[in-house]
Amino acid sequence: MVFSTRYGYKDAKPQIETASDTLKRRIFAAFYKQEFSPCIPLNTLQYITAIEDMMIEMGITYEYPENSIIKQKNSSILQKYILQSNEWYLIFDFIERYLKLSSKETAKKMASWFNNILEEEASGYRILDRQVIPITNQAELGTIREAYTTKYDSVNTHISKALTLYSDRKTPDYENSTKESISAVEAMCCIITGMTGAQATLGKAIKKLKDSGVHIHSAMENAFTSLYGYTSDANGIRHGGIDFTAAPSEDAKYMLVSCSAFVNYLIEKWSKVNPKG
Repeated sequence: MVFSTRYGYKDAKPQIETASDTLKRRIFAAFYKQEFSPCIPLNTLQYITAIEDMMIEMGITYEYPENSIIKQKNSSILQKYILQSNEWYLIFDFIERYLKLSSKETAKKMASWFNNILEEEASGYRILDRQVIPITNQAELGTIREAYTTKYDSVNTHISKALTLYSDRKTPDYENSTKESISAVEAMCCIITGMTGAQATLGKAIKKLKDSGVHIHSAMENAFTSLYGYTSDANGIRHGGIDFTAAPSEDAKYMLVSCSAFVNYLIEKWSKVNPKG
């Protein structure tokens, strides 16, 4: 944290459902330095593709940058649209669109830069997998990142879907995010045990882990069996139980982080008895 935040001169409370003018200005300044710097050739494919597509998606007038004047005109139009908007979430929509349309190398670099700004400005959001999500704890971010970049596509898909559903700022779907989180654990257990079909449920697969050489403490086994029950019993979230018609964000976040951590734990355990996976 910077001096003003460390010593209480600036409010360190995370900004949730808001974005300060300073945050927006700093985000745009970083973007401007990357994409509109005078040293960037006017006809670079990266500039034309990313900026043009992004502005078109946002419904903003774009002109092909035949010269530096038009290039700066595009910058001014985009800056005005972002900084003068009254919608707090527009800056985050902008970040996601930009990262989605950027190259892998640029997206990685800019996500790191943006995250530093978000942290310094006490924002309640961080960037993960080119998405802006309401999680500020670095350990949690690392846990989720590890879980959606495994070598198992089915696991990655469930965690990625859970993340997307949880982080939708306009219409978050916490119920289905929770379903996808527990499904990631189920998928990992089935990969380890080799179970398939209708019988391949987490409740059954987790009890067969030891048959594949993966031994976990009974208390941990019972904990995740209970979590499975939380999502799958008569009133469980997977069955659309009435108790879960409005699943709270904290439940979805807990399940996303916990299930990601358990997936990572299972992979590490399994790698010791089955190095080839």
